[in-house]
Amino acid sequence: MSSSSRIIIGSSLPVLVLVPLIVAGGFTISSPQNSNSSTTTNKNQNDTRSITGPARGGQQQDFSKNTWELPEDADKTKNPVPSNPDSIAKGKELYLNKDKGNCAFCHGETGAGNEANIPNLRRKPADISSKERMSVMTDGEVFWKISRGIRGIMPAGEKRMTEEERWNVVNYIRTLPKE
Repeated sequence: MSSSSRIIIGSSLPVLVLVPLIVAGGFTISSPQNSNSSTTTNKNQNDTRSITGPARGGQQQDFSKNTWELPEDADKTKNPVPSNPDSIAKGKELYLNKDKGNCAFCHGETGAGNEANIPNLRRKPADISSKERMSVMTDGEVFWKISRGIRGIMPAGEKRMTEEERWNVVNYIRTLPKE
């Protein structure tokens, strides 16, 4: 066998190995979507919210109908952390921190949505800077939404933050709505 034959065979080996790995992974790359559609995105993205794992039966998972799974009395849960400048500052730090709350990834720094990331999300995040939206939610409801998240849409904050940290985020979020 000539040396050029060995190079061709050797250089084609990675292609033969990679193709089955990509196909077996079941991941697909999708285009941007709106709040009424849902797709699986490239598994190499840095944020785990964009990853759903293998498609089931060749079909993409539909997350458009996923919603809150909150305790029945979530709205009655009282905030045990006083809303003061210290709590609000801690909440803001967590809201912006990529390893903790990472809320700004979807909701943006102002709560109105991160325009740069919206095309990559399964659906448009809630505008938590909206006075109308936020005035009808109790602290308890906001706390449980942060805590539990929405499967496939919003990660559960209880996996990355303590209970007190989540209450600090609630206190910070309450400062976002403007007149």
